[in-house]
Amino acid sequence: MSLTARPGPADKGVRTGKKGFTLLEVLITVLIMGSGLVFLLQALSSGLFTSGINENEIIAVNLAQEKMELIRNLDYANYAGIVAESKAAVPGFTGFTREVTFTTPVTNLKEVTVTVYWFNKAVETSMSLVTYASNL
Repeated sequence: MSLTARPGPADKGVRTGKKGFTLLEVLITVLIMGSGLVFLLQALSSGLFTSGINENEIIAVNLAQEKMELIRNLDYANYAGIVAESKAAVPGFTGFTREVTFTTPVTNLKEVTVTVYWFNKAVETSMSLVTYASNL
């Protein structure tokens, strides 16, 4: 007497267990991943735009600091010979202008302000550095 297995549903191509994904599960997954991708792309484009703004700010700070260092390296006696610079283009840096002003708040004290201007989205933006020099 021999034992033989009876044909069952697995032999006929009928699935008996849950081993796959339904169409609804796949659609929900695609929807969630698509939403995540949209947010990721928005963050990326925002980050790229912001980096352009930061680059202009860094250039402006460096241009102001460069001029400020030239002025700081002078003796106080030589400050009298320096004429304040009106707003003028910075050579080699298109779109940037720089202005230098001197004031004397009290005797033997000079206030030096270097301001750099540039355009950001058609709006003029500026940043200033201020230092003081005394004759003491």
